[in-house]
Amino acid sequence: MATIIEQVLEGTATPAQQRTYISLPFDVPENVSRIAVRYSYSKQVGSDPQFTDGNTVDIGIFDARGAGFLSEGFRGWSGSARDSFFVGQDEATPGYMPGPIMPGTWWIALGLYKICDDGCHFMVTIALTVEDVAAPAVDFPSLLPLRSQSPARGPAPDGWYKGELHCHSEHSDGDSSVTEIIQLAQSLALDFLAITDHNNITQLAALNTEGTPLMLIPGYEVTNYNGHWNVWGGQGWIDFRIETAEQMEAAMQQARRHGFLVSCNHPRPFGPEWVFESVEAYDCIEVWNGPWPFLNSHCLSFWEQRLNQGKRFVAVGGSDNHFLKREHGAKLGYPTNYVYCAGDPSPAAILQAIRQGHNFITESPDGPQLYLQSGNAMMGDTVPSGTNTVTVRVLDGGGTQLELHSDRGIEQTCAVEADDCQFEISLKAGSRLYVRAQLVDPADEDRRVRALTNPIYFAQAD
Repeated sequence: MATIIEQVLEGTATPAQQRTYISLPFDVPENVSRIAVRYSYSKQVGSDPQFTDGNTVDIGIFDARGAGFLSEGFRGWSGSARDSFFVGQDEATPGYMPGPIMPGTWWIALGLYKICDDGCHFMVTIALTVEDVAAPAVDFPSLLPLRSQSPARGPAPDGWYKGELHCHSEHSDGDSSVTEIIQLAQSLALDFLAITDHNNITQLAALNTEGTPLMLIPGYEVTNYNGHWNVWGGQGWIDFRIETAEQMEAAMQQARRHGFLVSCNHPRPFGPEWVFESVEAYDCIEVWNGPWPFLNSHCLSFWEQRLNQGKRFVAVGGSDNHFLKREHGAKLGYPTNYVYCAGDPSPAAILQAIRQGHNFITESPDGPQLYLQSGNAMMGDTVPSGTNTVTVRVLDGGGTQLELHSDRGIEQTCAVEADDCQFEISLKAGSRLYVRAQLVDPADEDRRVRALTNPIYFAQAD
């Protein structure tokens, strides 16, 4: 007969601890089959940055393998989206990893996101289910791998594929299952999908059981109080408990060593902003997150400043969709990434093409398409410094205005008067680092962007 052992951990956080993480140890004896946790804290407010008069405390759990920075003991995180969770051998709350419950010291991890002037009293109650005899040994679930083949899919005639790189499920703070997200992505005629839950990898276990013609890209969003970043395609879990620039650099370098493609996400006010601006160990910048009016001009400026310094970061977009079951401005596939993939497509091939910058972003799955070339070179490629012409093709963009940008500013504008237009553009004499194209709505007061490309770069003298 099972026995329930209850432990209570409580304390008070001070304003000086805001935006830091603490670990609370507790003992797990032999033969535990389930760990159930609930918590509460004083003056609770929502996690949205606009809510400031109160406390927001995030929660997760680490097992006996360790809770130190970059350690291997991570078992789950729910931020402030849940006030309770459980971890069992065969099942767990979404966002928490079922599997072996090894005896020893486990840790409750608390993220002290917002702490008001009065401080924050917290209480964590842990209930351990202890069996009379040891349960049979279990393994951790298998996670979605980065596949180099795609099920039931041949190459597209033109080599272009469209998809979503940033969305969330019930495994973090979304409201839908991975199955429901896949079904919607298929109805939008997307070709690839990455479900990037906050700090979690349990969605990858759920995705690994799905049968779909979609190219499923493994990934998640490393979410901390100093900036968010997506990782796609590698192996393992990357620590998000980052408090310093040195820790941010270390975590990003660890991600790169593990084979991840890394993206600096939505660097804009309330994004949150990218606090450690000197840390640039990412490959991509999410220049378009959700609808364009969601302060994405700040993300574009963040990217363009670095391009103008001679740095090369790939522009990507993502809806950051969380909700399928209620109305919200951030809808799946808004924006959409178009990626050129030569040969047979696969999740691995899609990520490799993004590494090369062979992609553009448009406002929706059926939004305007924008293609930039110079001879045989396409966006992401490098051409000789003396190259003086580029070709831009626009599909389904009638009524927009084409802008050609470089480190010299806006070099040329053209009215797009039909849904299929091609422009041969001669560049003015002089050196430049890159050119890129974007479509804007000329009738919009803020000149809303409707599509944008990655740059074509110009070779520079050593």
